Amino acid sequence: MFKVQSFQPHQLLQAYIVSYLILHTDFPDEGNQEMVILPHLIQNITFNLGPVNSIYDIVNCEYSAPDFIVGPNDNICKIRIAAGMKSFVVNLRPGAWFKLFRIPAHYFNNKSRDLFDVVGPQMHEIGERIRECATGEQQVRILETFLIHQLLLKKTHSRNIDEAIQLIYSANGNITIRQLEFGTYLTKRTLERNFLEQTGVHLKTFCRIVRFRRTIEYIEREPSLQWIQLAEKFGYCDQSHFIHEFKHFSGYLPHVYPGFRGDLEQALGL
Repeated sequence: MFKVQSFQPHQLLQAYIVSYLILHTDFPDEGNQEMVILPHLIQNITFNLGPVNSIYDIVNCEYSAPDFIVGPNDNICKIRIAAGMKSFVVNLRPGAWFKLFRIPAHYFNNKSRDLFDVVGPQMHEIGERIRECATGEQQVRILETFLIHQLLLKKTHSRNIDEAIQLIYSANGNITIRQLEFGTYLTKRTLERNFLEQTGVHLKTFCRIVRFRRTIEYIEREPSLQWIQLAEKFGYCDQSHFIHEFKHFSGYLPHVYPGFRGDLEQALGL
């Protein structure tokens, strides 16, 4: 469905960037394909390398800008991809966008925004230079030069929540705000405010999505699992709570979930 070329970030950017990807559709030219992306915590910076208007947001009824920032998503996202779509995608770790640009991440929750409107003409210029490159390595080099410079310019004025994020991932999302207060020496109010600003979602929602994502990762690894065991394994209150959460985030009841992520999710590495 997609051809994917992946690049690892520079050492200075590994705490901010998961990977760089070049995605190219590999389906017939005569039609478009509708894709579903389940809720996730990754923000993406995307530069168009192919035809214009190749990505259509079905939920928000709009085409994505040539160069845009999107996510995180706490709702199911539906996208229509045109044949010939080619994009250069930067997968950002939770909180990385805010650290790099000092722009609150919740502005992009469940929707995309034009990088020109958000950051200014410098990002448009970066996009034009990326489109002029002959290789992915050159494209990565151009963007990384800009991002490293951006990183050195920005000073942190409010405490970041990296430690809290690590605790949440370590607990598979099953952690209380009280435990996070003790683990980070931050108050509940500070945690909640900083989480929304830096990750784009509320603290409790962040934990719920981490737990959901860990659940579907397990389902992919264990095709012969017993569904009734999942609620206890991933810390849901009971079977009813698990079913409600699973249907909310996936659109499926657990027993009819196909057991694998969609093609676009897999290509993006979400």
